[in-house]
Amino acid sequence: MKKLLLFILILVAVAGVCVVTCPDKEAHSEALKDLVNTVLTEELAEGESETDAGFVAFGSMLGTGLAGIALDNTLKVENHFVCSVGTITYAGKTKIVSIGILNHVFTADKEDFKQALESL
Repeated sequence: MKKLLLFILILVAVAGVCVVTCPDKEAHSEALKDLVNTVLTEELAEGESETDAGFVAFGSMLGTGLAGIALDNTLKVENHFVCSVGTITYAGKTKIVSIGILNHVFTADKEDFKQALESL
């Protein structure tokens, strides 16, 4: 009986920590903007010489700004108390783009994101 009570107490404590540290929409948005910035910078820098570094920086800044505006308008974050799920609806399809738990937002890796961009 004591083991069951201890298990329940630990489970309630972990759930309480998850509820308190659940990321909000701003955290999801920032994580996705960082991912977009990283991918755009890598894509623009491929095959470019060092003299084009200014154009790469400007293109990355412009692309990140536009993507940030689009993310702010289309990102929907559902809070499930212990975790939060970020979704984007595009062309009638809803896709999960981020999952947040314990004050951290997990997104797709860079390669999956590149493939998704190419499919658009």
